[in-house]
Amino acid sequence: MKTFTALMTLLLAVAGLCASQIAGIPVSEIQSAFRADNLNGSMRLMADQGYGILHYDDQFAIAVTPAVPYQGLERAQFLSAFPTRENLYLVGKLPQSDNNMPREAGRVLLDLGASLLLESGMSDVELRGLIRNPFTLLSLEPIRFPEIVPAPNLSEAARTDINAILSLVNVNAVQTRIQALQDFQTRYARASNRLQVAEWIRQQFLAFGVTDAQLQTFTWDNTQQYNVVATIPGTVYPDQYIIVGGHHDSVSSNSDPYTFAPGADDNASGAVAALEMARVMMASGYQPRTSIRFVTFAAEEFGLWGSKHYAQDALVSNQNIRLMMNHDMIANNNAQPSNWQVRLMPYDGSMNHSAYASQITEQFTTLTTFYGNMNSGSSDSYPFWQRGYNVIYFFEADFSSVYHSDQDIVANLDPAYCTEVIKASVACAVTFAEMPAAPFNLQTHDCGNGTSIQLTWEGYNDPSIAYYNVYYGTSMANWGDPQTTTGTSITISGLNQGQLYYFGVSAVDTFSNESYLIYATGVPLSVPLEPQNFADQPVFQGIELNWDPNGELDLAGYKLYRSQTDGVLGDQIGGTITAPGYLDTDVTGSANYYYYSLCAVDTDDNASPFAQVVRSRPITLDQGILIVDETENLGGTNPLQPNDVQVDDFYNEITQHFDSSMLDLNELPGNLKLADIGVYSSILWHGNDFANMDPPYVVRDVLQSYIEAGGNVFFTLYMPSMAFELNAGYPMAFAPQTYIYSVIGIAEADYQSSARFRYADPVHDQFPLVQIDPLKTSPSLNGHIIRVESIGPNPDCATVYNYGSDYLDSEPMGAMNNMPIGVLNLNNNGKVLTVSFPLYNLYEDQARALVDYVFTEYFNESFSSADDPSAWNITPISVSANHPNPFSGKTSFRVELKNNALPLEVGIYNLRGQLVKTVFSGNSPKSRVLEWDGLDNGGSSVASGIYYIRATQGGKSVQQRIALIR
Repeated sequence: MKTFTALMTLLLAVAGLCASQIAGIPVSEIQSAFRADNLNGSMRLMADQGYGILHYDDQFAIAVTPAVPYQGLERAQFLSAFPTRENLYLVGKLPQSDNNMPREAGRVLLDLGASLLLESGMSDVELRGLIRNPFTLLSLEPIRFPEIVPAPNLSEAARTDINAILSLVNVNAVQTRIQALQDFQTRYARASNRLQVAEWIRQQFLAFGVTDAQLQTFTWDNTQQYNVVATIPGTVYPDQYIIVGGHHDSVSSNSDPYTFAPGADDNASGAVAALEMARVMMASGYQPRTSIRFVTFAAEEFGLWGSKHYAQDALVSNQNIRLMMNHDMIANNNAQPSNWQVRLMPYDGSMNHSAYASQITEQFTTLTTFYGNMNSGSSDSYPFWQRGYNVIYFFEADFSSVYHSDQDIVANLDPAYCTEVIKASVACAVTFAEMPAAPFNLQTHDCGNGTSIQLTWEGYNDPSIAYYNVYYGTSMANWGDPQTTTGTSITISGLNQGQLYYFGVSAVDTFSNESYLIYATGVPLSVPLEPQNFADQPVFQGIELNWDPNGELDLAGYKLYRSQTDGVLGDQIGGTITAPGYLDTDVTGSANYYYYSLCAVDTDDNASPFAQVVRSRPITLDQGILIVDETENLGGTNPLQPNDVQVDDFYNEITQHFDSSMLDLNELPGNLKLADIGVYSSILWHGNDFANMDPPYVVRDVLQSYIEAGGNVFFTLYMPSMAFELNAGYPMAFAPQTYIYSVIGIAEADYQSSARFRYADPVHDQFPLVQIDPLKTSPSLNGHIIRVESIGPNPDCATVYNYGSDYLDSEPMGAMNNMPIGVLNLNNNGKVLTVSFPLYNLYEDQARALVDYVFTEYFNESFSSADDPSAWNITPISVSANHPNPFSGKTSFRVELKNNALPLEVGIYNLRGQLVKTVFSGNSPKSRVLEWDGLDNGGSSVASGIYYIRATQGGKSVQQRIALIR
């Protein structure tokens, strides 16, 4: 029965989740389950448990669930299947608005407090025509977590530079350029003047003296769009960047945006922030140590497309972005100058950056700061945060009452307030640009004496770095005074054994500017730590065991023990192992498992606690047939809902001619592993119910490894496209890179709910006709069953059965007649046959005939000696015809064995009988696909001509003629 079902039944009852679904999980629940120091820490721990976190704020996380959800997230709410067929939008809420979505916009899946998660079939263009709210299409790629860094110190020299530059920020210049952008009448992303707007901004940067000012083009909604990118290069870190951004497009919902969308506050003010900052930096002669790149983004109002393009391009090109500073709506104000405030929109993981920006703002301007909603998805900072970059986002304190309207004009702004916000951003940009680069790769090493930890790190080759500050304490909030060193390592002594310590290291330059801190944790102990991530990987005739290396400086190695009895330590193997891994080849295939125990030892022979025991077996493919039962234990009173006993009895009967074992997935302690199936040469995998069809999906990697090793699988189950790809739509064509296409051999699937299935008509005469037993279906179905899917082979595979019924093709119940329902894939080392109907519902004798034929003729299995002693006289070794033949580059062929206990030799020989190339030597699975590339054993190309493949085992040889053409 199903391991997946067994594990999930309890979890699904409380969590409402299953594999590969999108769920909304309350943040309070996450912080209770993952007890970290802060929300960001909890989310990182959650990601470590296999959750693909798509978005989170201070109320909810939206995440793709793993196959087995984490116990403790009881209140998770199912939102949508993954991958979803609809668009998911984060829609920002507007002040003084009911924020109700029109019915035609789609379905609100979740209210996150500051935003809504909307499921919609609309495109971004269609949605923008319907709602005023800001929105972005939610990426189905999990967010990347930025490095956590505490706030650094700022030198007096940097403060002097900042004050000099701030004195040049000018309210008239700010107002004039906002007016100039308004004077375009519209900057609507789909309007024809979008290039004209972008080129005007670029020319402004050039006029300031920024010589590197370019247009970055991208395509959106069949239009060419233009980000403006202008860079002041850094003198010390030219390949590191501070990104200063704000979008330049606009929209109006109460007038025709093609003709009039002034967008003075939203967001001429943000674009002008980038312009004014560049102007005053150039006018002051300031030369930043780190490159400052000013970017005004296009097509923000339709879902942040300009910033998405830039951030993704930066990620792919591995651009080193220290910080992204965003400005969106910074000119509306209702307060007197003495009460001016600016809102910082914080992002988790960048909280220290926002906190530091708050300090700088209040030190250098008249503004006071407060925090807005966390992790805002409504502006251009969001795509950078999603991709793991740190961000700061400036936003006006008083939200504009003329948002997205034709009254968003300069007359309704406060340019002086906008200028003060720009001053705050200038001070932040210079501060972050002047910092030396932080060190990297900080590691802690336990010295093993219980009182000392050694730290090591790496630094950039920067001659201005004077020394490193090293902080430590029992919490990050209580570092104490730093120790200093000019090297890249230090040993901290006088610590308390068993106490968790936090360590931070920063670089300090000759001007006393301090970098961000990088941090790590360590615990001083007198005995080694338990080895982590101890795991097995079965290989052919062996078991690879791996674990994370311990970091203790006095580590002597590891002791590994093996037993064939659970709960018994067994004998030590391998001596004291110094590497974090071991290959055990002193193993055999059998019904029994091996149990491995591992501990670390130091130079004083102190031993760590044992890691969790690993249970494993090698790949031997010599233990006959395994029947894998994934069927639910249902009521048994309905033939379409059999119980466990009925199913087991049936499959035991139809495999009676073979030596076989049975594996009930419900009895496994966890998900199916390669160790559970790798000793068997073939598998009959059956699913005979509609209750749950995706266990094969959960263990796809295991099945693929088994097939690649030479194992054969006969799948008989409902809805293979759901079982292997979680498909739920028809007709469906699968891409060549998909699992179902490349491993299983299925290229397409189709289904008609009205269709009724009775006969599997063989395409090749050798396959027996099989049909539904009328006693194995509901009387109302007239001898048929339902839910049988059509599966079509990829071009390299074959159809073996077609769909048949007693109904005419023109009738709804005969709609699937003659469609393929059986696919044979002979292109992997192991062979795969998939039929989309359950054998359980067939006549028993016909099902047995099919099993006998497949397992003897294709899977090379032998009848048990009790049934047919003559079967042991079958040719013990065979070589298939090669393909292509003749060939000029590479050719492949299959070698098949009846007995894989003996070594196999496969070579290429010339007509004189001389060995040209040894293709394979050693023990092999019963079935293996091999290649010859036309080279000899010395690596030289051989001449055109006739050659022979010769395979030898146990004194018996067979050969196959091949032709090479140059």
